[in-house]
Amino acid sequence: MTDKTYATALEIYNNNTGSEHLYKRDCCPSMIYTDGVMDFAEVLNAHWLVDMVYSYMYKVVENYNQTKDYFYVVQVVVKQNHQGYFEIYHEGYVNGEYNEHISVVKQNIPFIDLPFNSEEKITKYKFFLELSSENPLRFVFMLPREH
Repeated sequence: MTDKTYATALEIYNNNTGSEHLYKRDCCPSMIYTDGVMDFAEVLNAHWLVDMVYSYMYKVVENYNQTKDYFYVVQVVVKQNHQGYFEIYHEGYVNGEYNEHISVVKQNIPFIDLPFNSEEKITKYKFFLELSSENPLRFVFMLPREH
């Protein structure tokens, strides 16, 4: 691909509404990912995102074992200066109070090469990570429209 634009990123989100294939890496049997995530990684040269989710799956598994929360949001936030962060979070109860944003992991990233929406100060890319099997424990990493 010659030019990565925000319109291209939106097209990937809008065109992937289901998945015919699931992908996995032998190094992390606790996660598989969809055609949409593969498309996002291929077209936007963002395989680093899949690697990042893999690298933090141990945190998701630890959190799942403690809370039994089976649905997580993976988010990459990009500012117009190409800085931002990666985060995995979920919603649930903390000390008896409901919270819509409980961070499992958050990492600042000094340079993100994903395209951003020039009309906004920040651009958010959201993905879902949902439990698909308890035995063996496995999560599916997907685009929101693939849910």
